[in-house]
Formats: sequence, C-alpha cells, structure tokens
Amino acid sequence: MKKPILVAIALSCASALAGNNNNSGYSFNPKVGISPYTGILGLEVQKNHWSLGLGLPGSISVKHYVKPNADSLYYGVYLKKYSNNNYNEVQYGVLMDRYERKEIGIGAGYTWVWPSGWNTSAGLSVGDLDETYSNANVEQSQMGQTFIGLELTVGHKFNFAK
Repeated sequence: MKKPILVAIALSCASALAGNNNNSGYSFNPKVGISPYTGILGLEVQKNHWSLGLGLPGSISVKHYVKPNADSLYYGVYLKKYSNNNYNEVQYGVLMDRYERKEIGIGAGYTWVWPSGWNTSAGLSVGDLDETYSNANVEQSQMGQTFIGLELTVGHKFNFAK
C-alpha cells in the first residue's frame, strides 16, 4: 500500500523539476470504458505531460504522458473508493447489508490520439484492494489483496490554448 503513495510523491517531484513546456494549454478528455484511473465514465484534465483524472465510481488519478497530445506511453497512480449501503448478499455465511471497496495502484499503458481529438487507451495496473462487508452485528474485511487491473477506454480530447 505504501509503494503507490511513494510513486505518487515521486511523480509530483518529477513534475516540479520538469519546468515549463511551450505547449502550456489545457486539454479536457471525457472518457468511457474500463479504467482504474477514471472508472467507467470520467474526465482527464491535462496540462503538458501531466493529467488529473476523476471518474465514476469514485476514482481520482494522476498520469504522466511521455508525449502530450500525441500517441504516447503513460504511467500513473490512482485511488478508488466504492460503497454500497443497499448490499443484500450472504458473505462468510452471514447476510451482509453494506459493502465497501478501496483500491490504490500504479500502472502503465499506451494511448493513441487522432488529429480529430478522438483517442483510445490500453493499459495494465497492479494495486492493493481492501474489501469490507458488514451488517449491524458483524464486520468482515479482506485487506491487502493484490490484483491486476485493465484499462480500455475511448475519449475525445478538447485542447484549449493558454
């Protein structure tokens, strides 16, 4: 769980040391698909090589693109949280009415960008997963499970000059 946080700090430090780039405008990239970075529906706001992603259900991410606004390798970190207070299933032989899932991870992939602004991304990630099932009397947790995530998204990037 500590490794992705250390990677996030390293990415932030690298961003500060990278300095300014001539391409200093922002781009907004609404996305749909399967992504640990932006969920099933999300938005990435990019400036230069760095992007901040927000998505549903409950995800936030930071990515670094080797080549901004072009076909490029990327790497990043993400944090996701999902809660269901209307959960109604048997887990561990007990009827549970609440479910909570937390993920933190790192990953890398490739994005293809067409001149029209349409883009698609594919990538893999690895992270830690914490799941908690509960009801009024009992709480069961599975902590620190390692998992591999997949990213397959389609988006449209809108570029705005400074």
